[in-house]
Amino acid sequence: MKNVFILIKNERSLSIATGFIFSFVTFLCCHQLIRFPFVIIEKPQRFFCLYRQKVAALTRSLNITVRADIHRGSCPTREVSCADRSKCLPILYLCDGKKNCKDGSDEIGCDPCAYEQFRCSDTENCVDSSLVCNGEKDCPDGSDEEKCDTAASDQLQPSIPASEDLTAGIEVLNVAGIASARAKLISWFRQMRKSGSTVDKWGSQLPRVAVALHLANESFFSPENTTGQEMSYELTIQLLHHLSRDKNMSSQELALYIHAMLAACIDPRDFYGLNLVQELRKRTEANANYTNPFQILVLCNAGDKMTTRDVEEVIAAYDSQHRPFWTDTQALASLALACLSTKSNIMTDEKILKDMLQELKKHQFTNGTVDNLKTTALVLQALLIHDSFDKDFDVKSALQSILQSVSGNVTLLNAYYALPVLTGNSLLNVGSSHCTATPETEAEALEKALNVNGETISVQLCVWFGEKIELARTWRLKMHPNNSIYDVIETVAKIDNRQKVEYNVVEGKPFVTSLGGIEDDPEKGTFWFVHLRNLNSDNEPELIEQSPVDLKLKPNQEIIMWYKPAPWSSHFRGPISTKSN
Repeated sequence: MKNVFILIKNERSLSIATGFIFSFVTFLCCHQLIRFPFVIIEKPQRFFCLYRQKVAALTRSLNITVRADIHRGSCPTREVSCADRSKCLPILYLCDGKKNCKDGSDEIGCDPCAYEQFRCSDTENCVDSSLVCNGEKDCPDGSDEEKCDTAASDQLQPSIPASEDLTAGIEVLNVAGIASARAKLISWFRQMRKSGSTVDKWGSQLPRVAVALHLANESFFSPENTTGQEMSYELTIQLLHHLSRDKNMSSQELALYIHAMLAACIDPRDFYGLNLVQELRKRTEANANYTNPFQILVLCNAGDKMTTRDVEEVIAAYDSQHRPFWTDTQALASLALACLSTKSNIMTDEKILKDMLQELKKHQFTNGTVDNLKTTALVLQALLIHDSFDKDFDVKSALQSILQSVSGNVTLLNAYYALPVLTGNSLLNVGSSHCTATPETEAEALEKALNVNGETISVQLCVWFGEKIELARTWRLKMHPNNSIYDVIETVAKIDNRQKVEYNVVEGKPFVTSLGGIEDDPEKGTFWFVHLRNLNSDNEPELIEQSPVDLKLKPNQEIIMWYKPAPWSSHFRGPISTKSN
């Protein structure tokens, strides 16, 4: 990692080695974002800060720490002035680990890693935080793959951003303590993971955890991020489990899952044949008296066709005041109306939204809070709309109250609403635009994997869990007639990498012992079994004891991989007697 010193030749412009030209005012105005010491700003002009992202992107692409040095004749050659102009220092004193300036400005911005980067143990190299614990050594010393089974806080500590800046719209706010608060909340969410569990690692609040971590880092659910992919898989399993067991899932729960699916790049319009967005729309329209504005926001973020009735429902929810403390619901209604105002097929009165946001500001107390931490964070999310916090609202005081609250004990809802604010985001930013387009369907992937040509037969593979089939998943495939059941199992594993299969080989033939991370459990007497039956038959599936490689396919055959108690085991269930003899 190198420190590159950019010398400003004049007060009009400066040139960086790559050929980018930025105005001098822009460089000074935006110094807080990438921490340029030895610069004093007299009258920063916000307009020029629109270029700040280009400057930051440039520094990241060069993988260097950039430092500005103004020569005005006050310091000799190869010396620089402290920010308070109290004395001059040799350039070699910069970033030497010692505070040589009274104000410590010679050590500001010395962290070699940019925001959302992990610093390797050699302290000289940085890698993107999404590469940490992904199974590959990206640091030269391999430190990004160390301590991967320890608490998330230990892994994240090196990547805590040094910047105390918060980008809100076109504003850049500098708030002391915001970087450590962001890192603490991210760590707090990641520590919710149960390290010793094979399933249910993230618990019942997974949808909110997924959304919060996505809003903190848009690349969290990228294919390279193993934690994000694990969370995406568990989200799928959890929702399948809910849908199979709980037919009466509430509309609010469904909305939370749809939001999480958007963040995790899971299509809610085709969830194993179910259009969950359409289902939420149907339920929303069935509500005659009151519609939760969060449901409207989720439908809008999911790209559903919005209507004037949705606008009316959101405004009615804002005005309904069903309880004395209604500010958090009003903030959600404001976010929903802001989303609706972006849709070209409906007209919204901009004045109504402005009035709603103005009304929210009136609830702020003198200490900066709005009712409580949760509501303060939600109101701040709403006021990010059109930079509405600029007038009649003390945004820094509100942020300070959030920082003070998260420094102590944190609840899930508080963390869920606060973390997006500390990264300059809101629930309005949930969507699927960050997802990479899927180039092919499962059927296309299957055809490529097998190169299916000529005669084929239709078969169906089902994965069942539990004696009473508490959870099931199905694939319909076209296979060559001379394929075996082993080929079908392997094909599904190819087109869905979550269905990793493991075998025990007996006399040269494979028997399934693990599927999708679920292993045979001899203590509980629960194992994987292969069953067969005809697709059009209502008969009980037939247990097969042969190896799948010995079983040739038949047309319209249903292959069932069933994880259940062994037929030879006793699984009596009953109350435990507490009476002594």
